[in-house]
Amino acid sequence: MDILDHLTIPSPLHQVRTAWSAAAAIELYIKRDDLIHPIISGNKWRKLSGILSHYDKTTYREIITFGGAFSNHLVATAASCAILKIPCTGIIRGEEPKQLNGVLKLCEMYGMRLRFVSREEYKEHNRQLGIYEEKLFIPEGGACEQGTLGCFEVLREIELKEISKVFVACGTGTTIAGMSKFMDSTNDGTPLYGIQVLKGNGYIAKDLQDVYGIHNVTIYDEFHCGGYAKTSPELMDFIKEFTSETGILLDPVYTGKMMLAIKKLCISGDIKKGDKVIAIHTGGLTGWFGKVDEL
Repeated sequence: MDILDHLTIPSPLHQVRTAWSAAAAIELYIKRDDLIHPIISGNKWRKLSGILSHYDKTTYREIITFGGAFSNHLVATAASCAILKIPCTGIIRGEEPKQLNGVLKLCEMYGMRLRFVSREEYKEHNRQLGIYEEKLFIPEGGACEQGTLGCFEVLREIELKEISKVFVACGTGTTIAGMSKFMDSTNDGTPLYGIQVLKGNGYIAKDLQDVYGIHNVTIYDEFHCGGYAKTSPELMDFIKEFTSETGILLDPVYTGKMMLAIKKLCISGDIKKGDKVIAIHTGGLTGWFGKVDEL
């Protein structure tokens, strides 16, 4: 079975209009990677596409991957493996809860075996993409070279001519690294910006330079709203307003912070009147399982 039969590729590019984008006199477009699949969406699919393209059932008998209890990557991997008829195991960071949350229940529904380990053991096992006893190991979040190559495809689907700026949320930097490599391959000069969603001044920018040798992107690290998976009343109010105004749901961990940052950059003047801006919607809407009570 071809997994592409289940996916919407390429994903659409939608122009949206909000009160603040109109006030800033910009054209705002969203690359709707959230529409690729209800579960296997956004950069979760992009990274998996690069990794699964190397999967050979004659070589491997199982996929093993890693994540936290609310990992979008885990459930996307589980759904992908169900379609492809590949046995899979998720190594979960932390003690097994008395009751599984919605994300882990979905993982089980898709046939993923769950194994809970201590945080110390997790650090030892979350390794680079590799092979061990006929098992293909995928690191947490799909953060590896093959995952980067999958993200290469995001911008291939967009006509970048006359686009002023492209924005994407960043957790590990894998997605923006792949997008940057595409820019290099085409000699496209469109500025690429990442919105860091976790604390740490210069953390992702340094990784991009040290790990991937990338220097052609700008990372904003001041819009994390308190840290990874942290929220603020301002963020949650913004997401509710944006969703009701556009009909497009953002997640509170990645895309909500990215879009709020774009609004603030319009107000500050970093995004200028007349700019044509593309924001990449990286999916991850299962992240709401752990955040609904904060609305």
